[in-house]
Amino acid sequence: MQTDYTAQIQSWPAPRLQARNDTLSSRGIEPSGSGETALLPHPHEILDIVIARRFGVEYQPVVDTASGDVVGYEALARFRRADGEAVPPNRLFVSLHANPLLLLHVELEMKRLQLVHAPEVPHLFLNLDPDSFHMGEGPRHNLFVELFRRYRRPDRQLTVEVIENLSIQDVERSREMICVLKGAGFGVALDDMDVAGTVVSYDTMSESSVVKFDRSWLVRRTPHRIDALRWFIGLSRVFGVRTLLEGVETEADLAFARELGIDWVQGFLFRDRFIGRSCTAADEQHPEPCDRQAA
Repeated sequence: MQTDYTAQIQSWPAPRLQARNDTLSSRGIEPSGSGETALLPHPHEILDIVIARRFGVEYQPVVDTASGDVVGYEALARFRRADGEAVPPNRLFVSLHANPLLLLHVELEMKRLQLVHAPEVPHLFLNLDPDSFHMGEGPRHNLFVELFRRYRRPDRQLTVEVIENLSIQDVERSREMICVLKGAGFGVALDDMDVAGTVVSYDTMSESSVVKFDRSWLVRRTPHRIDALRWFIGLSRVFGVRTLLEGVETEADLAFARELGIDWVQGFLFRDRFIGRSCTAADEQHPEPCDRQAA
């Protein structure tokens, strides 16, 4: 039976509790008390997943809106328990924030796995937690930048996704992260762009390679929101930044993206082109190669 950590968490100092709640909210989990904490993996489960290296990758296609061609893939983390049951990545990463060193270790291992097994495409997108990135800062270099350099290829643009949210402090951290990545020659995607829950800074948007709009723009298509979306798309063109709409699930969604002139799309409409990994990091220790399979 999973332990209820509500009392323990509520006893945390206010700054730590606020930081945890901000992290939960940014990952789509409402910090509502016992119901929410019951959803988080038990610390023993987390440690077991990390030690046994039961994590893998799913690659979801990035599709050119006009031609329908796959121009790249986004690498997404996948975790599973000893019994094979999947663990939602957002909940596991929330829990990992309580142990920054463990978070750094998992992120480095996951990024290496995502780079090693990436499909042969012009663009590869990686999600990277800003907390992990800053944890990777050293006296002379950043561990993630060094890892990305090791797997740099002339025929592939590596783009790291950065999330903008309501925290001004996080905007500053995002800006620092973007400067380091851009300075090292990597692309940057501004992720989860929305009207609610987002602080849009001129610097982060103008320095990005891609702006990603989340599915909320498709779900709530009010006249005001459509006008705002057109404004964002126009501003992106001024900056020379590509636009990408996430959560495209139907042909109507795709038609909407084409009407707006969005460059690229992602979503379950293209699930037949998903690439899953039938292995985890642990399987790399075996001599037989891991097979790719459609998810």
